[in-house]
Amino acid sequence: MKKHWAVVLPLLVIGCNGPEDADQDGIVDGVREPDTVSVVAPANPKGTVSGQVLTTRMEPLSGVSVGMTIGSATTDKPVTATTDASGNFMFTNVPAGSNVLLTISKPGYATLRTSAIVPSSAGNIPINNGNANIGAVSLTETNSTVRFTLVTPSGRPAAGAQAYLEATPAGIISVNGTATTAVSSVVVMAQADALGVVTFERVPAPAELARIGGTGAAAGGYRLWVDPIDLNTDGIFDAGGYARKIDASTLMAYGGSQLIQLPAPRTDAGDPSNPDQPAGFGILATNVPSLNFATLTDAAKKAEAKRPMRNLLRSGESIFISFTQPVAKDSLLAILTDEYGQEKLDLVVTPSVTGDSYTLTPAASVIREGQEYNLILRATSAYDGTAKTWKGFFISGDPKTPRPAQLVSAAFRDTTVTGNTAGVLDSGECVLLTFNQLVLSSLELLDAVVITGTTTSQIFKVTRAPPPNAGCAGEAATKYPIDITNFNDATSRFFFTYASATTLPPINPSTTSARVKIDFARFQSLDPASYYETSWGAPIPSTTVVEAALTKAP
Repeated sequence: MKKHWAVVLPLLVIGCNGPEDADQDGIVDGVREPDTVSVVAPANPKGTVSGQVLTTRMEPLSGVSVGMTIGSATTDKPVTATTDASGNFMFTNVPAGSNVLLTISKPGYATLRTSAIVPSSAGNIPINNGNANIGAVSLTETNSTVRFTLVTPSGRPAAGAQAYLEATPAGIISVNGTATTAVSSVVVMAQADALGVVTFERVPAPAELARIGGTGAAAGGYRLWVDPIDLNTDGIFDAGGYARKIDASTLMAYGGSQLIQLPAPRTDAGDPSNPDQPAGFGILATNVPSLNFATLTDAAKKAEAKRPMRNLLRSGESIFISFTQPVAKDSLLAILTDEYGQEKLDLVVTPSVTGDSYTLTPAASVIREGQEYNLILRATSAYDGTAKTWKGFFISGDPKTPRPAQLVSAAFRDTTVTGNTAGVLDSGECVLLTFNQLVLSSLELLDAVVITGTTTSQIFKVTRAPPPNAGCAGEAATKYPIDITNFNDATSRFFFTYASATTLPPINPSTTSARVKIDFARFQSLDPASYYETSWGAPIPSTTVVEAALTKAP
């Protein structure tokens, strides 16, 4: 027979909702005796955010709207409060530890934004409902007008100038104990009238900003910005931009108005970090560095500026020049010549809309690879009328396809000295050697020999040729002032004089086959610094032998 056991348990009846703590003080409601209590720790501790809004005269400001954003919440569910007659406001049930953003605003007053953090101990014993008190907030009234009279460097009214004014600080917070940060300013935009007067309305008065802003760098005041202006719409600015903070106390001395002369839109002082940048009117940047050769002060940069490789332009590539100031309309004169300064070549000059950048495009039909071309510029500043001249050169060639050096011609200059025969190379006459490209030499001399049939005459010392009409009689004079002094380290022209202590037989190229030969093996040095270099920056190999038939120069 089975036995059944009965278990009797004490019955404990608990309310369906459990202990209540309606006032969220952490103590179960309704407990009186015994004199012990049960503590209920809230799962989500709450706190409060409060403050007081005043005028800058420390008078309570009622009816101020205070919007609160909690954490990363959006404005889809705004939380707002309004200050009472004493200027006080309070938000309750704010999650502990929250970072809140408050926007405090009222028509006729500046808007202030501030952030605060609700204490994380809110709702825990012994602190109940921890409070983030942002302190006393003072807002400036936006019922004043501030004016500035703007004039250009020439004294003309800056009519139509676009200006912006920021009044700061337009509100302050006096707080003790709770860390807060505040942002408050009033930004107004206006345009100058025909007399250059720009009027900013509905801004804080200078007296208010001076009173609440403090002193020194924190002094209350106005930040004024003015855009550059072009009065006659010719694409050239008549005045540069302006940016300055004006202390409110300073503006008070002018009765709420001040005359401001806008700066000239130019770089008169240059760049202190770059002594080679021109001060005043000059070339700021160009792909032909030799144009700035004369103004450079650094020796290394000066040497680099005249190297052929640094001034190498691809076939069809334009010359780009940017000036520190706009150039007066139609004042840029650009002359392009051959290496000898004897022939002027076609050049198309295209200015930018602003007049401070130009594009110079040589005619493709007149430019040959490896050859030097001289450039002469003259321009007048549109700002102060300064006129300057620049001279430089460039080489035509693609850096990716260097060409080997070749001797194009060896032509002698016929003279009318007594005893010389016309059309014949006589002793004492010079022979011009022309290469297919510039040759840069770290050495002073080359050697050349003249070969007549099977006979080889003596060795002649070859040097860089002087400018036309300065070394070989009969040369046509230079027509354009090329800068031989600066840029004669590299040239395609060399020459030697057909003469020696022993009288040499005349050579008639029309009846005698004669050639001039140069063998670079004779000049190869063990010192890598001693070499001959092409326009492309490549050393001429020691195996290079070049020669050309001797002819009479036209």
